[in-house]
Amino acid sequence: MMTDFPLATRVRLAVLAAGLALLPALAAAQTAEPSSTSATYGAWTVTCATKTAEAGASADKICQMTISLSLKGSDGQVNPLIEVAIGQPPGDAGPRIVVQVPMDVALREGLAISVDAPGADSTQTPRPQTDLATATYFACVPLGCVADAALTAETIAALKAATATNVTFTALAGAKKVTVPVPMTGFADAWAALGLPAP
Repeated sequence: MMTDFPLATRVRLAVLAAGLALLPALAAAQTAEPSSTSATYGAWTVTCATKTAEAGASADKICQMTISLSLKGSDGQVNPLIEVAIGQPPGDAGPRIVVQVPMDVALREGLAISVDAPGADSTQTPRPQTDLATATYFACVPLGCVADAALTAETIAALKAATATNVTFTALAGAKKVTVPVPMTGFADAWAALGLPAP
């Protein structure tokens, strides 16, 4: 049942299912009676939920691959940092990436997804980056602010080849850029498990 998912997972499923209609989709997901499956590929988890169909209708199946990263604070508490979900919402022309970051971000700055530039010197700080996508914020909920972007075939190929992907957002305090490296171990296998058509 959907109610067995953690709240953050229900939010991500709702985002992928309904795009900008975040809250109505979340409410619908919580009252539906879907069956679900989950599999782990390295650092990534593929989750599929199938909503029970009415007579004569086909069942709606929504799959996504996700990764969650946490940060240990100075008080010793472990707090969520970012969550990334990739999938194809019903009715969308192609796959999308959805990123949830903490509150208090500069919304107008957007959120950048990048990888280390080919041939970049590993000792160089910061390492030169190749920008893959800029995600636009579309909602802030109690868990954080959510941004998304469409994924092209070129972007997916770059993500498959990367050992780490960088997610960069701007904190309101001091307009400081925050870059979070996202491990890509198992990304290619998780992507294959989604079974999405090539964009």
